[in-house]
Amino acid sequence: MELEKGGPECPVCFSAYDNVFKAPLVLPCAHTFCLECLSRICIFKKESEVFSCPLCRGPVPVPQGGAPKLPANQAVLAQFPSWKQRLQEVWVEGSKLCWKKTSMDSTLTGTTQAPEDDGTVVTIDLLWSAGAARPASRPGDLVSVPRQGPLSRCSLLCRNWAYVIWIAAFCLILLFIIVFFPSYIGS
Repeated sequence: MELEKGGPECPVCFSAYDNVFKAPLVLPCAHTFCLECLSRICIFKKESEVFSCPLCRGPVPVPQGGAPKLPANQAVLAQFPSWKQRLQEVWVEGSKLCWKKTSMDSTLTGTTQAPEDDGTVVTIDLLWSAGAARPASRPGDLVSVPRQGPLSRCSLLCRNWAYVIWIAAFCLILLFIIVFFPSYIGS
C-alpha cells in the first residue's frame, strides 16, 4: 500500500493545513505549525509571555490576541487553491478557538458575493484532544479536590488515634510527675 503525497502538514499533529483552525502560522525562528497546535501550546500563557518553539526551543512571544495573531506562512498559503488562500478570522475565548461561520462564505465557494451572517460559531476545545474520549462535562473536571475529614485541620500526629492516645498518656504521666514529685522531694 503506497501512501499518497498530500499537501504540507503540521509537524506536531500531522494534519494538513487549511485556512481556518489548521492555518499555517510561522514563528520568528521560521518554523511553521498549525493554529490549533500553537494555541494548545500557549493556552496557559499570557500575552507578552514567551513559549518555546516545539522544534528548536527558540523563544516565541505570545502576541496580543493570542496564537491566532501570529503571522501566516505565505509560502504555504500560496500552495492552496486561490479561494482558500485567505485565512478566516479565528479568535481565542477562554480555552476555545472560535470561528464565525457565514452561510455563503466567499472564500469557500469562490464567489465574490458578500457573505451573510447566520450567527453560527464553530469552536474547538483546546483542553481536549480530538482523538480522546471526552468525559461528560461537570463542574470541577479540571481540578479534583478530595473531601477533607473532620480532623483535617489537625496535624499529622492527630490523624492517627494511636498517637493521640500515646500523647494523652504521656501528658498524664508528666502531670503526675509535676504535681507529686515536688511533694516527694520535700518530705
